[in-house]
Amino acid sequence: MLIDDQSAVIAALSEPEAYGLKRPRKIAVKETNICDVFMTGEKAYKLKRGVKYPYVDYSTAEKRAAACRRELEICTRFAPELCFGVEEVVSDRKGRIFVRSACPDKDAEVVDYVLVMHQFEEGMLFDNMVDRGDLDRFEMMDTAEKIYGLHRDAPVVTTVDPVAVIRGRIDENNAMIRCFVPDIFDAEDVDALERDQMSELERNTALLEKRRADGKIRVCHGDLNLRNLAMWNGRVTPFNPIEFNDALTNIDTLYDFAFLLVDMESKGQRRLASILYNHYMALSADWDGVPVLPLYLSCRAAVNAYVFAQRSAEMKDRHDSALMANKAYEQLVIARRFLNRPRPVLVACGGLSGSGKSRIARESAPFIGNPPGAVILRDDVLRKNMLNTDLEKHVDTATYTPQLESAVFGRLCDECRTLLRAGQSVVADALFHDENQRRAIEELAREENADFQGLWVDAPLEVRIERVMSRKRNPSDVKTADELRKQLDIDVGKVDWDKIDTSGDRMATLTRVRTLLADKCG
Repeated sequence: MLIDDQSAVIAALSEPEAYGLKRPRKIAVKETNICDVFMTGEKAYKLKRGVKYPYVDYSTAEKRAAACRRELEICTRFAPELCFGVEEVVSDRKGRIFVRSACPDKDAEVVDYVLVMHQFEEGMLFDNMVDRGDLDRFEMMDTAEKIYGLHRDAPVVTTVDPVAVIRGRIDENNAMIRCFVPDIFDAEDVDALERDQMSELERNTALLEKRRADGKIRVCHGDLNLRNLAMWNGRVTPFNPIEFNDALTNIDTLYDFAFLLVDMESKGQRRLASILYNHYMALSADWDGVPVLPLYLSCRAAVNAYVFAQRSAEMKDRHDSALMANKAYEQLVIARRFLNRPRPVLVACGGLSGSGKSRIARESAPFIGNPPGAVILRDDVLRKNMLNTDLEKHVDTATYTPQLESAVFGRLCDECRTLLRAGQSVVADALFHDENQRRAIEELAREENADFQGLWVDAPLEVRIERVMSRKRNPSDVKTADELRKQLDIDVGKVDWDKIDTSGDRMATLTRVRTLLADKCG
């Protein structure tokens, strides 16, 4: 709800004179439900709107000043050098409004405050980049690494009750959504969403408490979505962290990450979301948290639902308002979809190094199970996790003892079992060169009542050598042609999984794989 009328300030800051600039310079203005951002071409001036909602109170200039100063402090963690500082908005004796640095009247009265930042090129905001198709899998990997680094280095919070936090989010989200029944939402849909979310919360209560004990509750960004990420100076840069409510930032790291995954799904970018998700999980090795992720995704989509509904209600243009209302309703549908529990699927991708099995796993995972798709468990990643080694740090394959390899396969099976029991589909990406391993992974699927699909991926030696020699950012330690030739001595025994030759057209290969998955895994 709008409490403090800032119409005069907003009108003034929308003109170049407020910044000491001359026409025909134009000021671009971007509006959100709680802020207005004025862009001069070099700098961006962020004005907190005089609103008061259950989750934020900017109703006085003093509160907005404190929020600006708090955001400036937090930004040093996420994007050092991004912000210039906090500046006063003043009114001179003639009633003209300026930012303080541009006002000729040194005695001008302070009427508001703005946070001053570097302006991003509009096209470098992730929200726009994804719409243009300008984000690829390597940029998704960069993003995952950036977010993981922020989470890894964030202070741990032990005083928060994670169960109470999520219960509070469910109650608050659905109370806000009900404010727009029946104009935008149907009461029956909201009731069903709340029942499903509460049921999921009960199912995961013990896990949430364990995650607090394991240090997974940390000081996070709180609003990690595509609109708050940019490519700045060639680096992935998160900005606009939440500064107004610690309850929204002292959260589970996966809950923080979930907002970005929801955004990607909303944009129809499940492939990129899957790459982002699986690279983050490979870095964090946070497999234990996967069972609670559907609830986190649902809660984040519910936040979008009421935020978009609120924005729709405040829009004066009827057409724009209707479009925003449709977006709000779509988010409610997505919130319910995240909680669907189809029968889990276990896909095993086996084959020698360079065969293309990891690419098959990567490109298949988005289409298996609920968004963002199947979890990829790769033996190369699990080995690095167990050795406490960076994913891309080379480990001499001569150190791969039978004991280590047995432990890696055991870890693969353990993680598969845990995830399948939670209803999560999995792609197991490993050599599976031993017939006993192939039988074991098939039996595991039967024991956990999961659909199973085995894929044996192969390509001629010269193709595999070319691939291995051109690999980028790959956790595999097989780097040379000699190591590949040694694998030719492996007796893989009888292979009765579906054979996939990856030496031909890529799209044709992926189409065949997806057809197999559709036929056998539903």
